[in-house]
Amino acid sequence: MSVQQILQEITILSAKEQNEVSAFLFHLRHRGDTSFQNELESRMSDTNQEHWLTPEEFEQQLEQR
Repeated sequence: MSVQQILQEITILSAKEQNEVSAFLFHLRHRGDTSFQNELESRMSDTNQEHWLTPEEFEQQLEQR
């Protein structure tokens, strides 16, 4: 199956299924990135609410990467 065929198949998926594909690709991109994993672990253990992001703020920062 070609990349073009995969992309065409993704376009007919439901929004929920597209989100699952997106999450899977995000996981693949970062699975071997130890610096990303360390940063993620640090952020997840941060209990200071002043450092927390809203979902919208998170998406904005994610898009900037």
